[in-house]
Amino acid sequence: MKTSGRTLFLKTAACPASRTLLSLRGDTLSKKATTQVTEHLESCDFCNAERQLLAHHKVSRKGFKAPEIPINLRILAEALIREFPRKSVDQE
Repeated sequence: MKTSGRTLFLKTAACPASRTLLSLRGDTLSKKATTQVTEHLESCDFCNAERQLLAHHKVSRKGFKAPEIPINLRILAEALIREFPRKSVDQE
């Protein structure tokens, strides 16, 4: 997504879930899903960055629960979201 010459770095509805990216690493996705995610990764900087971050996550067969976001990080993220609201697809 581009706006005024800058690429927006954010997760969109088209992006795979974090669990899906973890499953890709764990080689537990179907062939079709693996192809879809791999094709998506070719053009999505956000998901590539998330995938690199998730590379440090220990894969467990029991599933996982996302950790709580530290309060200071949550406050910062919410402030940034308010400062840079997303444009809808119709506005671009």
